[in-house]
Parts: sequence; C-alpha cells; structure tokens
Amino acid sequence: MLHAAVNAGTANFPEAVLQTVTRPFSYAATSISNWVSGTLDKLINANKYKEENEELRRQISEMHALIMDKDALIEENHRLYEMLGITAEREDISLSLPASVIAREAMSISGNFTINRGSNHGIKTDDPVITDIGLVGIISEVAPTYSRVRTVLSTEVNIGVKTPSGVVGIIENDFLYSADRLCLMQYIETNSGIKAGDVAVTSGGSVYPAGLIVGTVTEVFPADNGLSFHALVEPSEDVMRVTDVFVITAFEGQGVMP
Repeated sequence: MLHAAVNAGTANFPEAVLQTVTRPFSYAATSISNWVSGTLDKLINANKYKEENEELRRQISEMHALIMDKDALIEENHRLYEMLGITAEREDISLSLPASVIAREAMSISGNFTINRGSNHGIKTDDPVITDIGLVGIISEVAPTYSRVRTVLSTEVNIGVKTPSGVVGIIENDFLYSADRLCLMQYIETNSGIKAGDVAVTSGGSVYPAGLIVGTVTEVFPADNGLSFHALVEPSEDVMRVTDVFVITAFEGQGVMP
C-alpha cells in the first residue's frame, strides 16, 4: 500500500497513504450503506410500492380493454354496415354509432321513443332512423346526448314510397290504422296494379334516401273519393319492440329540395 501511495505521484505523502489504506473500506462501507438504504426503503415503502404497482396494472388493463373495445367496435360496425347493405354502391350514406332505445312515449299508439345518441354524435333533426331490417322512423328532436324518434306509424310522418313494379304513393298515417300497427299508403293510381305482398321502399328525396324498406302491402282498397287507392303497409320492423337502431346522418341529396 505504501508503494502504491508513493508511486501515485501525490504531493502529500501521509494523506496519500491514508487514502490508499482506507479506500477499500470506504467502498465497502458505501456498498453496505446503499444496500441497507435500499433494503430499508423496500421494507418501509413496501405497501406504497405494492399499491403503485397495482394501480399501474389496473391502468394497463384498462388501456388493453379500451384497445380491445375499440377493435371490437370497429369490427362490429363493419359487420353491421354490411348487414345494413351499406356497401360500395351506397357510399353516399353515413351512419351513426349504434344507438339504444332508452325511453318510450307513454300511451303512444305510434311507438315513438328516445335513443341515447344526440347532436354530440352528429345526429340532427329529420335524420332517418333504421335497423338492419328497414326504416323505423325519423329524428324529431335532438339534444346533445339523446334524440327523440317519430316512428313510421306516426300520423306526423310523410314518406314517399314505391314498389318494385314502380307503383308510387305517400305514407300518411291514420290513427285508426296506426293503432293496428299499420301504415297507410295513399294517392295510389287506380290502375297501378298494386297488390298484397308488394314491398314498399322509400322512393328517395331530401329526407329519406331511396331504397329503404318500409314494409309489405297487406291490403288494397279504394279511397273515399273514388279517384285513387289506399294500401295498408305492415312495417318491416316492429317499432314497438325495437331496442337498437342506427341513424343515417348523411346521404347524397339530403336536405336538398327539388
């Protein structure tokens, strides 16, 4: 140790000797001190670290769940878009996220209801409401987080419709038939050839895109004026039982008056 101190080239020989002699003990003491400090820290703060680790695991778990939910939602939306026929040929149609029925109008013969989506989700008044089966109704009132839906049975709706054979008419309901869960198709030409079993779809316009299934004709009869025919249409979707819907938030020609 003396030889090492002298050869170190230090100016203070006693100090160099002392440092050389004590340096191994200093390293050992520092290592022991660090070990003791770390051990005590683990013992003293064990519960704190455990809670922090559990919190981190919880946050990671939530992040994974969110990622999985997002992926599942994207996959579900793609599946539902395909189910609804929103494919390449209907690129003009944009849908909301799935919406759930959260309330129904008491004593309403038309089955009007409220959904859990609103203006915060891109929904606006007069947007059509559909399911994978067909047209359900139209948005009548919008709030940030919910919307009210007026169904196809309502006497306040007017829907231009046609059949595959080209017969045209307008859904203008009557309380008498709405109570039986039937739509009234009016202004049908007497020689149109419309018959029971024909399918009525939206004819298109500024409020409803063309091709949405409304329902099936169950009966045809002359109008009171004798100048036209009426047809009763059974809605394709049971608006009294529907629980989940979509809202068409945009389509080509929406809001454009002829």
